[in-house]
Amino acid sequence: MQVTVEKIVYPGKSLATHDGRVIFTDEGLPGETVEVRTIKEKKNFIEAETIKILKASQRRVENRCLHYKACSPFQTISYPFQLDVKKSQLKEIFSRKFDLADGESPDIIPSPNIWRYRNKIRLHVVRDEGKAALAYHAPGSQREFAIAGECFLVSEPVNRLLADLLQIIDDKRLTSLEEVEVRESRASGELLLNLFWETPAEPKNFDPILAALLSHHALAGVVCFHNVKASFRETTAWGRNFLEDKIGRNVYHIGARSFFQVNLDLLSRVIDDMKAALKQRSVGRLADLYCGLGTFGIALAEEVKMVVGVESDQDNIRFLKKNLALNRSANFTICEGTSQEWISRILEKKTEAVIFDPPRKGLDPVVIRNLVAHPAHLLIYLSCNPMTLARDLKEFRPAYKISSLRAYDFFPHTPHIETLAILEKK
Repeated sequence: MQVTVEKIVYPGKSLATHDGRVIFTDEGLPGETVEVRTIKEKKNFIEAETIKILKASQRRVENRCLHYKACSPFQTISYPFQLDVKKSQLKEIFSRKFDLADGESPDIIPSPNIWRYRNKIRLHVVRDEGKAALAYHAPGSQREFAIAGECFLVSEPVNRLLADLLQIIDDKRLTSLEEVEVRESRASGELLLNLFWETPAEPKNFDPILAALLSHHALAGVVCFHNVKASFRETTAWGRNFLEDKIGRNVYHIGARSFFQVNLDLLSRVIDDMKAALKQRSVGRLADLYCGLGTFGIALAEEVKMVVGVESDQDNIRFLKKNLALNRSANFTICEGTSQEWISRILEKKTEAVIFDPPRKGLDPVVIRNLVAHPAHLLIYLSCNPMTLARDLKEFRPAYKISSLRAYDFFPHTPHIETLAILEKK
């Protein structure tokens, strides 16, 4: 079936129509004529797969990663047009939930680096024609894999470590090793190697890895994980179980399991914009919900009199306490528990500003209801999912107006969008 692509919709599907039916396919730029194969017919649309580009757009470019469809499917789109696509997607998503007032149309900040920007990569260990290989899940599948070659989203030292590790896995037939993850400190260049085993790792398994890697790579540590009742048990096999990195003047210890933004160059810009929002309003008391290991609360502490950080994960709390000590953040108080447990007490203390960087599912309804009933002067909302952000912004409309709405391209060549919303009390 031949179709002409009309647009790219979030999260990255190419939309076309044929005989009055909507078709979503996995590749195709606006204006391109493509040949597609039907995968599944639904009541209101057809899921398809692009087999061939019949008439290419001038905005199409050559991909660099051989496995690009699994890791960064926008590699075939020129970078300026990637930004245009994401900006139009945001406008469409928000417009479905509420009318965008003057000044609320989202802007987008490009990444300073569009290659080698990621500080973390995680891959599956699979067997390909009898040889060990590293792979991503194939798009849309939990059973099929896409073999990964050199990945141009991570640094050359990370790629070299992965290549050497793969050779060891194959030579030593480490069949119980299921996944590998490499994390990199951009400040020191050190690498943290996380190994995920089917069963508890024994020295005879990871000793060959250490012997072969230590003299050729800047390893900070090797950490082993194995499944125990649907969770991972962590063991430090060698060195440290954390990396140290810097954002501006602030130093952070980042654990083997810690969430940390993957694009530090752009993270610095986000923090600067958050600081500017606080300075404009002379905030005294700031609450950092979902604060993790303190990325934002610590960076913003110098702009306010008091920061209250809310975190429920014990591993995060352990690193949060270390990071507070490292940065001598004396005006930071930790509230252990969930944001929904603490929000009412935080607002009772006349907190002027609240910042959140929640998971993809967005804010808990309890948090929103409390903030609408007892509005803070300023909300700073960083979101990795524009769909849930739009939903939450609609709920905030009765009590807040949007001061600014800005996207940051943390993930060039991918469909992912990170958005910062600044809201002011009406």
